[in-house]
Amino acid sequence: MPYTLEQTERELDEQDILVLPVPLRAHSCLALQNGRIVGVDPAHFGTEAELRTALIHEQAHFSSGTFYLPYSPYQLKCQAEYRADKAAILKNLPYAELAACLRRGDTLPEIAEHFCVTERFVQKAYELYRALGYPFDEPPCVCGEDATDLRP
Repeated sequence: MPYTLEQTERELDEQDILVLPVPLRAHSCLALQNGRIVGVDPAHFGTEAELRTALIHEQAHFSSGTFYLPYSPYQLKCQAEYRADKAAILKNLPYAELAACLRRGDTLPEIAEHFCVTERFVQKAYELYRALGYPFDEPPCVCGEDATDLRP
C-alpha cells in the first residue's frame, strides 16, 4: 500500500528534502525552500496520519513551488497553502480511488485510514474534487491508461 508514513518519508529523502525534528512554537511543521528542509515538531502529532498529512502538505510546497515569507500578505499565504493542499491531494488522494471508496460505502474514518491522512484532509479532498467538477454520484470514466489523473 503506497499510503504510509514510511513511503512518504522515503519519497522526501529521494527528493533530497531533509526532514528534521525541531521544537516549534507557532507551527507543527514548516517547509524551508532554501536548503530543502522540512522542520517537524513531533510533540504536535498524536498519530501517524496527522504526521503524514503534514508531511505530504509540506512536500507539496516543494512540488508546486508555493512558498511565502512570514511577513507575506495574508492573501498570498492563503493562495500558497491552497495550492500546496491541492498538489498534496491530487498526488496522494487520487480521485478515482477516493470515488471508489465512497461508492463502496467506506466511512470517513475508513477512508482516512486507507490513505493514512486525517479525516479533515479527506473532507478537504472531497471538497476540492467537487469544486473542480469531479462527480461522486456516478462511477468515474476511465480515460487512457492513468485513471488517477482524470479530468472532468
